[in-house]
Amino acid sequence: MKIYNEILKPFGVLLLSIVIFTSCNDESIDMDESSFNGNGLKVITYNNGGNGKTLLPTSIATFDSQLSYDSYIDNLDAQVEAWDDAFVTKWGHLDEESLNLKEEELNFDSEKPMTDFENSIGLQSLRQKYLAEEEVWLNNEVLDEATDPDNKPEYDFDNKEMVLLNKFAEVQIGSTIIKQLSSKEIELINDMKRFNGQKNVQLIEEGASLAIADADYNTLIDFNNGDTSVVEQDNVTVQQSTTSDCKYFRTNNKTIYYDNGGRKVKLRVKFGNVTNAYFEAKARIKAYKKKRRRWKKRRTNLGVKVATGTFCEGAYGYDKSWKRKRRKRLARRIIRFGAGNKHAKSTGESVAGGFEYAGNSTTLRLEW
Repeated sequence: MKIYNEILKPFGVLLLSIVIFTSCNDESIDMDESSFNGNGLKVITYNNGGNGKTLLPTSIATFDSQLSYDSYIDNLDAQVEAWDDAFVTKWGHLDEESLNLKEEELNFDSEKPMTDFENSIGLQSLRQKYLAEEEVWLNNEVLDEATDPDNKPEYDFDNKEMVLLNKFAEVQIGSTIIKQLSSKEIELINDMKRFNGQKNVQLIEEGASLAIADADYNTLIDFNNGDTSVVEQDNVTVQQSTTSDCKYFRTNNKTIYYDNGGRKVKLRVKFGNVTNAYFEAKARIKAYKKKRRRWKKRRTNLGVKVATGTFCEGAYGYDKSWKRKRRKRLARRIIRFGAGNKHAKSTGESVAGGFEYAGNSTTLRLEW
């Protein structure tokens, strides 16, 4: 994975200036624009609301190109890996229980580089929203898998990617605003399509996102305020698959309880990317343990690998070898393979993840 050296500067020195401007003669378009250190990132604040509704300032990260967006993800990935590796190097002589107790004692934030980044740019990130929901969900003796935030389409990203999306799963790349749709938003769009009586209407599926051209924040605000008709505008594209057997965006999740039900791992295989600029195949494993009548994330020995095979457009065989570390979560990915749009096959031939935990190994394929 290429890391761009100019991005490796400390994020704490990014903020340079603040410029305030008003555009479009709309009370809801009142933006504070924060400029950063020339690496293609700005954070702006737009006001959701208007038309008699309460204005709610919303921050969103904007990147001048896909290259800039990718570079920040690569950099955050490298920083988090180095930060967590240093912790394990120092305390790795401890057994699993003692290592987890040491982490609690030190109040060690394994994702501190992401936290520092969010604080430095003032972004109300999707990661912060996800972590809050995850803590509420874990704070139960018996977990309801149906309410697991990992199953919500707006959280269908790795943490380092959620750092760059705002709390409404939005980001701007170039002049295009991209918004990952929640289940509720998809339901509202489909209700609008049915109400309009469209023949042979193509309903929106989970995993779909909106692409709004020309940095049209008026349209984004209208959508966020409940006007689903904007999806019919010429400058708005719904990014989604068009057939049931071939998907450009798909995720499979599986939970395995073991150790008499006192521990569990969550497995995920995924294909696709919210920006639709390139594609990735990913496998991820997360570990948990029940403790004091609630569940907690657990650092343990994990292993993960990912492989790709045959897609609807042909064979693209890649195989990322095993990655093994003492982690709470561990992921492996293959990015930018092949040329043009790719669609995974429902038969499970396209992406497979391999997983190791507690001396066990298993495979999960992307199939539906």
